[in-house]
Amino acid sequence: MDEALSLPFAASPVAVLLHPSVVPVIDVFRSLSRLEDQYDLAMLDGPEHALEAYTQPETAKGIVSDALLLAFALTRQRGRPFIHRPVGSRHGSLDEYSLLALIGASRDPSSQVAIEAARYLDIVSLDFMSALAGSLVRQIDLGAVAFVVPELSEFRAITGVGLFEEVIVETALRRAEFNFRHQ
Repeated sequence: MDEALSLPFAASPVAVLLHPSVVPVIDVFRSLSRLEDQYDLAMLDGPEHALEAYTQPETAKGIVSDALLLAFALTRQRGRPFIHRPVGSRHGSLDEYSLLALIGASRDPSSQVAIEAARYLDIVSLDFMSALAGSLVRQIDLGAVAFVVPELSEFRAITGVGLFEEVIVETALRRAEFNFRHQ
C-alpha cells in the first residue's frame, strides 16, 4: 500500500523542511506501510503523543484517526505508493508536501492549489478526498499545528508543475508554519 522510499537530495532540486508540528501528522501517513505489514495500532502512538505538544490529547487522537482514514482512501485511489521520508524526519518529499497542500487547501476545495495538488498526487475524486481532508483540517485547526496553504505560484515552484516563474518563498513564524527553500 504505502511504501517508504528514501531519495537522496540530489534526486530533487527542492528541499522541503517541515515545521516540527507537522511531522507527527505526516508520520501517520508514513506509518501506513508498517501498519499494513503488522496491524498494530500502537505504531500510531508516537505521532499521537508528539501531536499532544501542539494540541489537546482528544484532538491529537482525532487528527490521527482522520489522517489514517485519509491515508487509506488516498492509497486505494492513487494506485501507486507515496514517496515518504523516514518517520520523524523534518525533511519532506514532494508527495508529502503536495499531500499537506491538499489537506490545507481542503478549506476551499475548488481552489487551484487543491486542484493541482490532487493532480500531482493522481487523485481521481477530489470531492471525496476534500471531504476527508476537510475533516482532518478542522481537527488540525483546533491546535497549534502548522497548516498554511501555499500560494499557487509557490506550489508550482516547489513541485515543478505548471508554468515556471521565479518565486521567493519566505515565512514569518508567527504561529507554527512551513518553511520552504527553493534551490
